[in-house]
Amino acid sequence: MKNLSILILTIVFLVFTGNLEAQKRETRVVKGKRGKTLIVHKTKKGAVRAQKLNRKRVKRTRVAHHHYRHLPKRGAVVKNIHRKALSINYKGIGFRYHAGIWYKPVYSEWKIVRPLRGIRIRTLPLGYRKFNMGQSVFYYYYGTYYSKQNEEYEVVDAPLGAEIDSLPEGYETISVAGENYYELDGSYYMPSVNDEGEEVSVAVPNPNNE
Repeated sequence: MKNLSILILTIVFLVFTGNLEAQKRETRVVKGKRGKTLIVHKTKKGAVRAQKLNRKRVKRTRVAHHHYRHLPKRGAVVKNIHRKALSINYKGIGFRYHAGIWYKPVYSEWKIVRPLRGIRIRTLPLGYRKFNMGQSVFYYYYGTYYSKQNEEYEVVDAPLGAEIDSLPEGYETISVAGENYYELDGSYYMPSVNDEGEEVSVAVPNPNNE
């Protein structure tokens, strides 16, 4: 009986780690012809779909945080938060959440932050954006990405190739090979335009590694 239990646990562990590896391989970045950068998505059925990363540069007519310019700056520290803010404990941290903004306790104050990956909420904030990447569906608001897990929404990393209309103020502007990029929470964005000619920021690999 003991050996059987060990065998079952071993199988469960192998399946679990295999699923994690499969998730890591689901989306990757490759170099195509003529140096073009491609975002490759592996579907649930095993098919591979390649999406060309839009590298068309634009001269901005508005700041990258224009849509969230009325909201507080990411990284700002405040003394008080909304009295209806939800208390969400995750990995030993007592976060507070209200209207799409996450707060982390810093002594007797609160710092506006990106929540830890894996933390979940039940309801998305007003004004969120929904988009597809390969076979996956994502939701975005104020610099944070979510994917739906059962009846909740889990915080995930920025998917490469995602096109968002705005970043929260608090991003850094960096220059690589004479081109400007935005960096927020360890993710990098390139100023570009979408098919409708609207200014967007595209999630790209770390330009310093290219």
